[in-house]
Amino acid sequence: MQTITKALLLEHHAGRTSALQVRLIEDWLKDPQNQALYYQTLFEWEQTCPQYIADTPAALDRFRRFMDQPFPVPTLAEPPPLPSTRSWLSTWLVAASVTLLLGLAGWLFREPLLYQTYKTSFGQLKRITLSDGSRVVLNANSSLRVPRSVLGYQLLSGNDRLVTLSGEATFSVTHTYDNKRFVVQTGRQFDVEVLGTEFVVFNRTRATRVALLKGSVKLRSQRSNDRREWLMHPGELATLQPGGSVQVKPIARPTDEAAWTEHRFVFNNTPLREVGYMIKENYGLDVAIKSPALAERMVTGTFDADNADELLHVLRELLGINVSRQRNRVIFSAK
Repeated sequence: MQTITKALLLEHHAGRTSALQVRLIEDWLKDPQNQALYYQTLFEWEQTCPQYIADTPAALDRFRRFMDQPFPVPTLAEPPPLPSTRSWLSTWLVAASVTLLLGLAGWLFREPLLYQTYKTSFGQLKRITLSDGSRVVLNANSSLRVPRSVLGYQLLSGNDRLVTLSGEATFSVTHTYDNKRFVVQTGRQFDVEVLGTEFVVFNRTRATRVALLKGSVKLRSQRSNDRREWLMHPGELATLQPGGSVQVKPIARPTDEAAWTEHRFVFNNTPLREVGYMIKENYGLDVAIKSPALAERMVTGTFDADNADELLHVLRELLGINVSRQRNRVIFSAK
């Protein structure tokens, strides 16, 4: 089977692909992960192969000749009959429908043209190198939206490098010669701003946290009535509170916050209830704990686990409890 390459896509945009190649590309586009490359190559081809180039000198020459002609004297004539209301309304509706469809198509295709979105499924990690050299490790069940390099950060976000995170990721940000800010947006009126540093951002439904490993980080509240800032130092953990304030405190081992990048799980007096949340977020499993006392049992230790079943086995042996799994449902119960 022929591989879908950038060169093949450019040939396709130029109308030089065979029927078989068109069919292969259509099947390839059924995967949403491939659509971003398709639109990027479409944009590049349209930039280098414009479909219409105006002949400006010829148009100006025709206009000058027209203006040099004597202006005709109008003669009175019977005015043409006015179109019926029904005909005028039909024409207007057709024009409005075409305008609406064109506007809707432009809006729908705006996202893939302007942004690259990286996504991970449950249990998957993804390592990404951004166009400015910054490195990102995206945790399971997460997404990162980045402005496309083909347009440049300047066209989309002024002098800032803006990315939007949902889920969890580690960042190793490259400092630029012109000191452009690197800003992680969380969608919760709370941004993380850096110039060059290493940090971890946890941004899920139940909480938003930032752990700073190296460098410095400035946290910004984007609430209209509260524009406060907090400065973090290495070894600190910042947690966004429900009311919008931020609690910053030192932690003994900040690198533990990024242990998941090596498929390690570090628990330090962590309630089993919290472990259950983490299992759901990372592996998509619904967790039921049979008693409140069991939910508050503390888990401590560092464990290697490449998948959900390995982690469940560790918890069973460590806590001496029953752990049963039926498809996407896990039940913890006392023996």
